[in-house]
Amino acid sequence: MSLTPRPVPPKMGLNLKILLTLSLILLAFSVTFATVFTVIQQRELKRHLNQQGTMMVTLLSGSLQSGLFFSDQAGIEKAVQTFLSLNLHQNLKVVTVYDGKDGVTLRHLLSTHDSHPSPLPPVAAMAGALNAFHLMGNQAHIWEDGDLIIFTTPVSVVTDQKSSEALYFDTREEDGNQIQEHTVLGCTQLVIGKEEFKRAVRSIALQTALLTILFLLISLVATYKLTRITMAPLEQLIRTIQARRGVQAEEETDDVAFIGDTFAGLVKDLETSFSTIQDLKDGLEQTVTERTRELQQALNELQETHLHLAQSEKMVAIGRLVAGVAHEINNTTNFVSGALPPMRKRLSELGELLRNQNGKPPDQERCEIIFKKLAILLENISEGARRTNKIVGDLKTFARPADEQPGPTDINQCLHTTTALAYPEFKHRIELTLELAPDLPLVEAVSGQLNQVFMNLLLNAIQALPDHGAILIRTWTVEDQVHILFRDNGPGIPDGVIDRIFEPFFTTKEAWKGTGLGLSISYGIIRKHQGKILVRSEPGQGAEFEIILPLKRR
Repeated sequence: MSLTPRPVPPKMGLNLKILLTLSLILLAFSVTFATVFTVIQQRELKRHLNQQGTMMVTLLSGSLQSGLFFSDQAGIEKAVQTFLSLNLHQNLKVVTVYDGKDGVTLRHLLSTHDSHPSPLPPVAAMAGALNAFHLMGNQAHIWEDGDLIIFTTPVSVVTDQKSSEALYFDTREEDGNQIQEHTVLGCTQLVIGKEEFKRAVRSIALQTALLTILFLLISLVATYKLTRITMAPLEQLIRTIQARRGVQAEEETDDVAFIGDTFAGLVKDLETSFSTIQDLKDGLEQTVTERTRELQQALNELQETHLHLAQSEKMVAIGRLVAGVAHEINNTTNFVSGALPPMRKRLSELGELLRNQNGKPPDQERCEIIFKKLAILLENISEGARRTNKIVGDLKTFARPADEQPGPTDINQCLHTTTALAYPEFKHRIELTLELAPDLPLVEAVSGQLNQVFMNLLLNAIQALPDHGAILIRTWTVEDQVHILFRDNGPGIPDGVIDRIFEPFFTTKEAWKGTGLGLSISYGIIRKHQGKILVRSEPGQGAEFEIILPLKRR
């Protein structure tokens, strides 16, 4: 007993199996098509050859009528020579004319096209064709014998009084009635070889084979590429399943069987799942109700979280402005604190003038000077209070709650508020240009939320210009929509980043400079207002953010 292990056939992957299957299908289709096409063409050539031979023998029989009727040998030979001079077929081998008693009146053997004389005439084949002709009732007949086709047709005249052939016949009966019948004077035979027919068939078969091979090559290449492309996801699926099951990729596994086993397991798991679902059917409604309540609670928490995030982002923006706003408030309070000591001094001086009179009237000129200085100091205090009041008012407008109800909103006023708050961030280094349409209509919106969007875009533009630059804010109206444009001449947004700038928590800034929520929240606010926010940027050419808001919500 031999202990030699049996050879293990190589592993055949699913990709190779499908490729081989498709290749065999294409091969079978190509061979079948080529065979059917060749057979059809061969039949068509055969039909054409039969039609040509029938036409030739019919033409010859028509020219032999008078010669056979008058037994004019010279006329018969002349008719045959005239027919041969037409050279209607290059494989014509024998022309035979028979009289009414099947006697050979004329037999003409032709030489082949290569100048070699034809062999002896196939007498047996011609005799068989003649017998078949008589058995058919002297009707035109086609006889095939090996490489020869024999066309036999009668030489007859129609004995009709109106026919020109009636010149040679008495076509009336004794009672004078007109008769019409065919009178057979003899027959003629043409023997045509199949050499040209076979050459044509071989040529068609060769061309069809070449085209079939070319089609197969192209189809196989296309099938290979298509199989690679279409089977790549399935192969990836198989590798993923193998990895999850702990099957090594190099192990000898049949991909088809592996997929079958995997899907069988999935079907079994599905059956188990359906059984479990059937068992839990009675409590399904209660479970759905509980899940719905949980989902509603999660939705409420999500909405609340979104409000907190929006408010937190707003507070972050306010925090980024705190230093500048505090400096501005400090400047305004300096108007007040700086005016108080001189005012106390002037009031003390005025009190001493009024107390030290000694019965004399106060110095009128000195009092006027003190009152003028006091008026100037009061103006400084009033201006400081006005500026402080404006900064506090802008902060209150910007910090409105996120759940504020929408109402008629002046976009230009929102932009003025936003730029006033952000002024400390860009003064003395960035040129801010406002091109606000004076007749801009009011928009149905939440002003606090729009202020947050405008502040995010403005602060982003300011941070994109660390040294010097220019920012343009422009508003205009197109039909029933208001357009707000923020443009800067900074470095622009990189190509790989521009598609992700509205994603939550995505930022290219340092951790302490941004949370990645500003543009995401701004995008959500604009969508909530049924508007659009567009971004256009080229590296080195700055960036543009265009906001489009409808005048009325639908």
